[in-house]
Amino acid sequence: MKQTHFFSLIVLLAFCASPLFASDHYPTPSDIVKTYFNALDGGDFTTLDQLIAEDLRATAPFAPQPLNKPAWMGVGQGFKAAFPDMKHEVLDCIESGYKVVIRGVFKGKNDGPMMGNPATGNYVNTPFTTVFELNNAWKIRVVEVQFDQKLFESQLMAGLPNQAAAAEATVRGILAAADAGDTEKLATCFHADAVHYFSGQPNSLGDFKKRVAAFKTGFPDVRREMHVLYAGNGIVTVQGWLTGTQTGPFMGKPATGRKVKVSALGYYKLDATGKVTEAWVEMDTASLQAQLNGDQLAGGK
Repeated sequence: MKQTHFFSLIVLLAFCASPLFASDHYPTPSDIVKTYFNALDGGDFTTLDQLIAEDLRATAPFAPQPLNKPAWMGVGQGFKAAFPDMKHEVLDCIESGYKVVIRGVFKGKNDGPMMGNPATGNYVNTPFTTVFELNNAWKIRVVEVQFDQKLFESQLMAGLPNQAAAAEATVRGILAAADAGDTEKLATCFHADAVHYFSGQPNSLGDFKKRVAAFKTGFPDVRREMHVLYAGNGIVTVQGWLTGTQTGPFMGKPATGRKVKVSALGYYKLDATGKVTEAWVEMDTASLQAQLNGDQLAGGK
């Protein structure tokens, strides 16, 4: 009987001494979270690493999937590089057990590159709410961030040209230069190391220029009538028709005088400087050949 009482006393003391019930525990979950923000804002990633559990799960509007600890640390380093003076101003802090809810404002000036884009020099002042959850070792195991991403982006890009519109203009410039057979102007729209694909096959810039010149020779009135399907996030896709009359030699064959109308699709990826780094062009080459042979009328009629 005495052994039973002694064992019960030991269990009770251990239970009461656990972090969940230790009213005088220091630092508290709120203290840990505030230290987290101070370390993040100060670029102290050694302290940040010590505060975060190895099995961290972090979510944010810019992340389609939950992020693990290395990825979340990378996000913090990226923001610190983009906003060297960044500050998470805590307005409210609510603690309950292992959970802490923070309402605050993220402030900073974009003086460094962010997600491959150059610094804008703009200030941001964006409200946020973050829910933290600690494990029983007092490590942060869950971070759930919510903020108005559109507001953040509008502040970040305020006064700058519309990147989607600029990317679309670049692609339309490529199509116009191709129609004119101006291969030199065409080349200026592409990054020096751009990757080119035509009908799924990789091409060099030289191959690309030769193909455009060959179309212009064979079809002096060539026209690419394309409409934009999507423009945003550095990507532009277009779809439409290539039309023309073969009044010149093409693919080793003399002029036929036949009109062609061939469906085409283009995908263009642009970098932060507005240069195309990757281009995919798909064309119905079988229909083109059939129309040139007289087996099919232009446009499949």
